[in-house]
Amino acid sequence: MKRVQKELSLADVAGWGSACVTFGLIQGALYLQAYWSQFGLDPFQFVAVGELALTGLAGIGMVLGLMLITLLLGGWVEGKLTGINTARNRFAWLAPVLFFTGLGAIIWWASAWVLLIGMLLTVGCLLVVTLSPVVPGVVKESPWLAYIVAMLVYVSIASHWLGSERARAIIDGNGKHLATVIIETETLRDLNLVGRLGDTYALWDPARKTAVLVPAGDVRKLETARKQSAATSRVR
Repeated sequence: MKRVQKELSLADVAGWGSACVTFGLIQGALYLQAYWSQFGLDPFQFVAVGELALTGLAGIGMVLGLMLITLLLGGWVEGKLTGINTARNRFAWLAPVLFFTGLGAIIWWASAWVLLIGMLLTVGCLLVVTLSPVVPGVVKESPWLAYIVAMLVYVSIASHWLGSERARAIIDGNGKHLATVIIETETLRDLNLVGRLGDTYALWDPARKTAVLVPAGDVRKLETARKQSAATSRVR
């Protein structure tokens, strides 16, 4: 089937751009919600939703970009496979099988079972949409269907997983830095700097397994040091 190319107008570019930015902000909010909830904190109680989502998008923007490139690369590979002549068509199924087998092996090696479940859930949602008699045919035949389902389902699960894994690394003591906070009345040592919510610093006390909140106005000095070395950087 010959593809019909359509030139995008300025309005189309603006519409797609707004949709992509909105989607990215939603993923940023999901990422930070999963991250802060591991410490028993609700970030939306400290920071406006728009500011929080923008911060989260900055944290996983590269990951979302790589996922988008992977999806586009998958579409290119699909186009190449569909163009294989009849004599070689019987071997065309090997490429997707090897691709998904390799992807599953990487996910298993990285212990990213949530991503593997997300991949299976994405395929399941795609099958439900394709087989459902309620969904209009124009939606089922859309070349963008697989991309939309993957972005809505898989990427959302991945954003939540990334936030949770980053927080779990700090809670399990795998953080790379330790922080020392000097306030008016005492000095807090050997803490993990979780982040800043509005005008409040959040730190994790690994000894007591407790999140400590310190107002930024009370902080006289904040020092962070790598666990492996004595080099420090100071933030006043």
